[in-house]
Amino acid sequence: MPSTVPGQLLAAIKSRKFSSAGRLFANPVDFQAWTPTGHWVAEDPTTVARVIEVWFSPGAGSQVVFSNETSGARGAATLELEIVWKTQPDDQQRVLRQVYLLTIKGDRIVSARVYCAGLHTEFPDVDLEKQRRSKGIIAAKPAAPAKAITAKAS
Repeated sequence: MPSTVPGQLLAAIKSRKFSSAGRLFANPVDFQAWTPTGHWVAEDPTTVARVIEVWFSPGAGSQVVFSNETSGARGAATLELEIVWKTQPDDQQRVLRQVYLLTIKGDRIVSARVYCAGLHTEFPDVDLEKQRRSKGIIAAKPAAPAKAITAKAS
């Protein structure tokens, strides 16, 4: 089992044990999250667990592919994670990246700010020059280099 609180939170999310994630939060807790679907607020661990469960419920078969945690002074900690899974109808891979800014006292999270930009997909490479030409947009030309002026001795 991870020894840090952010590591324990990540382990609970990975194993989809949302009630275990909720037990890492103090009662009361100052929990706020911003996602494309809205601003989420919770003041108790049970509500935090429900919020996290809502985020990851549609992600059956999800896999954490990246995570990073840091600890700072006065109980400050961060947890970054990236989760991928495939969804219907096109079976295209979706990517969800979240950042948790945490304040920890003792072994409980007393404050959390969670930021999530939403689901992302992988995009194909784009030829920007071809796109500009097809739209009739001319790329700015680089400025000509300045000419050197030689000084004459008087």
